[in-house]
Amino acid sequence: MNGRELYEAIYSGERTDRLPIRPLGLWQETLERWRTEGLGEEADPNTALGLTSDDTLALPLDLNMLPQFPIRVLEQDAKYVTLVDEFGVTKKMLRKDYERSEGHKARAGLMSAMSHWLDFPVTDLRTWKQIYEERFQPRVPQRLPGNWADDQPTFISLSQTRWVGFFCFPLVGLFGPLRELMGLPRLLYTMFDDPGLLHTMIADLTDFWLAVFAVVLAEVRLDQITFFEDMCATKAPLISPAAFHEFQAPGYRKIIRGLRDLGVRHFFVDSDGNANLLIPEFLACGLTGIHPCEVQADMDVARLRAVYPQLNLNCGIDKRALAQGPKEIEDELRRCMAVAWHQGRYTPALDHGAPPDISWANAQHYARLYREWCRESTLSRAPGLSG
Repeated sequence: MNGRELYEAIYSGERTDRLPIRPLGLWQETLERWRTEGLGEEADPNTALGLTSDDTLALPLDLNMLPQFPIRVLEQDAKYVTLVDEFGVTKKMLRKDYERSEGHKARAGLMSAMSHWLDFPVTDLRTWKQIYEERFQPRVPQRLPGNWADDQPTFISLSQTRWVGFFCFPLVGLFGPLRELMGLPRLLYTMFDDPGLLHTMIADLTDFWLAVFAVVLAEVRLDQITFFEDMCATKAPLISPAAFHEFQAPGYRKIIRGLRDLGVRHFFVDSDGNANLLIPEFLACGLTGIHPCEVQADMDVARLRAVYPQLNLNCGIDKRALAQGPKEIEDELRRCMAVAWHQGRYTPALDHGAPPDISWANAQHYARLYREWCRESTLSRAPGLSG
């Protein structure tokens, strides 16, 4: 199967001849550690681990603010930097994280710690409308790469055999972007104090996305969109199912209906933490999948598959096992691969970025088994996978 056939079959619950190879996301500190343990200074870690493939293709569309705010440093000392980032958020961060990311929220994967958020650009309808009218207009030429006219024929050609996905961090979602622009406490209070503001923000964003996609998807194909939400903590969601039903669900129904008309068929939520209480609401408004299925937050893929047989799953391999040893890595891989091979609708990968407590040797052991167990020929030879 080529990549397009592979993902279509998996998400349709059909048997496949292989599972997709998914790369590792890394903390910057993990990469630094691995370079001291044998990974070459210039080597790409996923290439070195054999965790690359030509199954997928990313639509290079920018739906964040445009233009972005200029990054402004307000204070700094030997340990901390206080700044306004590209989305207008005032935050205090470790100086070493600032030096790695230059203060960009979109480079959060380079940071070793969470920032301390101090102030946010949206406080009321006036501040939202100012940002929306100035920075969320569907100026399609600026939202695609400058060389898109030259690259589009190649993209169209590759999309014939690859699964086309779209993910834009951090402002494409219906909870995550509001939290990014308002801060979590203000967002939650606004649900009670000024619900009309949230309904307006969600309606505006939905209209904006549909206007952009109507132009872009007239020319290219999109199979899957993933919405960045991060709306859950380790034990439970940050909002109730009733709140999701009132605020996010109407927007999701509208965007999913519009994107289905444009040919998109799969709609994933990206949220760390325990989303169990929200999954029925996700399914009711048309969302079709979830990741990363964080194990330490009780998002076990075997249980999710049993309870929600129609829900597509991604990731779900406990990253903590890779910090232990070969046996723990093998046991965890076997657990997840059995779900993928025998129950379907699931593509295994780590349940978040690889943290720096994982050694290069353990990463190599994981990658070797992972590659091997993604092949159908493994089933008769790997205990726990056959049958």
